[in-house]
Parts: sequence; structure tokens; C-alpha cells
Amino acid sequence: MKRVLILLLLIMSTIVFSETLEKVTYRNGVYTAIFKEKRKINTSATFNQSQSILALDFQNVTVKNNIPETLKVNDQYVDTISITEVAGIATISFYLKKGTAYRLVSRNGEIQATFSREKDGSTGTQSVKLKPTQPTKKKKYTIVVDAGHGGKDSGATANGYREKDLALAISQKLANNLRKDFNVIMTRNTDVFIPLQTRAKIANDANADFFVSIHLNAGGSSANGAETFYFSKKESAYAAEVARFENSVDSGYADIPLSDFIINDIFYRINQQKSAAVATDVLDSIVSNFGLRRRGVFGANFAVLRGTNAPAILVEVGFITNYSDIDQYLSESGKERLASGIANAIRKHFN
Repeated sequence: MKRVLILLLLIMSTIVFSETLEKVTYRNGVYTAIFKEKRKINTSATFNQSQSILALDFQNVTVKNNIPETLKVNDQYVDTISITEVAGIATISFYLKKGTAYRLVSRNGEIQATFSREKDGSTGTQSVKLKPTQPTKKKKYTIVVDAGHGGKDSGATANGYREKDLALAISQKLANNLRKDFNVIMTRNTDVFIPLQTRAKIANDANADFFVSIHLNAGGSSANGAETFYFSKKESAYAAEVARFENSVDSGYADIPLSDFIINDIFYRINQQKSAAVATDVLDSIVSNFGLRRRGVFGANFAVLRGTNAPAILVEVGFITNYSDIDQYLSESGKERLASGIANAIRKHFN
């Protein structure tokens, strides 16, 4: 009975009202986002001064299908406006011309951004909660780095390489980089087999703040690119196929019904948005640093992510079956560059 009451309280605490971004307009330096439900919108704004990018994040928002992802403006204030939606977070990004100021106003069911030249107005906000530029309290976060496969489980093999070996070498460099700022735990530091359930338990026993699992993908010789995953019960057919392969090594754990994880699943829903945000930045880093194809950020039912209480992602850094992908990671400098990019993407969310 006590367990049921706890479960009900947790469910009630995670119930949120979703919003729908129904319409957007831009005219003469004024951008308006209109929401269907006409309620007060949970919004945060960040401004990257060095790149002149204003980003508005909307929690628990769905973007209507007819709204374009990219709008090329190219007027005196704005170059481009883009809209993305990942795991219930909608982000509107304004790529501003140098010297553009902005003013934000939030009304029920509407957000309005007004742009001007800096000499005509001052950069500021009204009725919008800004993210603090510096944390008020510094915390030493704990991050678990998981090198995929190991021991009897070689993972994918191709081009004379085994996934377990490359994953371990990359993970070791990632862990060393992260140790500059975080407490870091590796699920394995040698060529040993660690069951999926044990990997998740290592993170949970350490009360980890974040979990990242490193893998390499496999496919036909023409398949290429990088992709990242976060836990989601709603997965595409492709994401389900990748998850089945990664879960297959430990089928006893992977086949446990999701109903057995219902309390943990509530925590996953809470963590899902952060996981998706980190996954997006990690993928962006890999693509920009190595020029790999951006295959996407996907929600999938990976057993190792499902079993972890903290925000968690799985990174497929490239295709081991495509030599052009892995060739960039074979040198020590290539592994260091990959690890540094992933680590810096994580730092953006834990600082």
C-alpha cells in the first residue's frame, strides 16, 4: 500500500499541461509566437553574445506541423529563425545581425520578441525568466562513462576492428577529460564483460548525475554518420532496431517488461528533456568537429538507459563498418578530439 501511495504521488508530481505552438509571425522586426491554449507559457531565454544568438526554450510544448523549421529573414535585425522540438522542449533560435538589441514580452498564450538596433533600444527582457549566467552554488557532479560491450561481447566488428576496443579507448579519454571538472566513474576500464543491469546499477549506486554510454554503429558499407539516443518508450522503427541490437547481449535484462520499471519510468520522464538536450549538443559537437553525417537524436528503449535513474544518453560515434567514419578515431589525437568535444558538450549542462 505504501508503495502504491508513493507511486501515485510521483505520478501526480509529473502531471503537466502541454501547450501547442500554433502560429508564428515575423514582420518589421517583431516576432510573435502564439500558443493554442492561451495560458501563461513556461519560458526561458538565453543570449549568446559572441555569436549573437537568442534562444527561447519552451517546456512541454508541441510545435504544430505546419510551422516551418527554418525561416530565412535577412533583414537589418535578423538573419535566420529556426524552431526545433526535442522531448517536449521547443526552442526558437534567432540568429541576429551584429548590433541588434531585443526586447521580450510574455502574455497569456503569446510571446513577442521586438528587435531594434542597439542605439535605438536596450537589450533586455520583460516577463521572461532568464537563465542565470553563473550558478549560485558550485556542485561537484558525478558522471558515469560507460564503454559499450567488452569481454565475451565484442560488439560490432569490421575493417579489422572490434567495437569493444574502440569504445573503451574513446571512453578512457573521455573520462580523463571529464575528470578536470567532475567526479568520474567508468563502468569498465579493461576488456571485461559487464551486464547491462550492472552498468546501470553502478550509476545508481553512485547517485550519478549523468550517464553516457559510448558505442559504434554497424550497417552496410555505405551506412555512415553519428547519432545519439536518450530513453523513450515512444521510439521509431529505426531506433527500435538499433536498441534491439545493443540490448541483445543481455536479453534477460532487456526483456524485462516495462511495467516492472514503472516507478523508475517516472524519473525517466523527468530526466528525458535533459537527456535529449545533452544528446543534441553531443551530436552537434561530433558533426561539427569531424564532418560526419548527422543522422539524428532519437528516443529509444535501450536497456542500459532504461535502468539508469540519472539523465542518460547513448552515443554512436560512427559506423565501424564504414572505414571513413572510424579512420578519424584511430589516431590518439583523433580520439582526444572526439573525447574533448563530447566532454565540452556535457559541460554546457553541468557547470
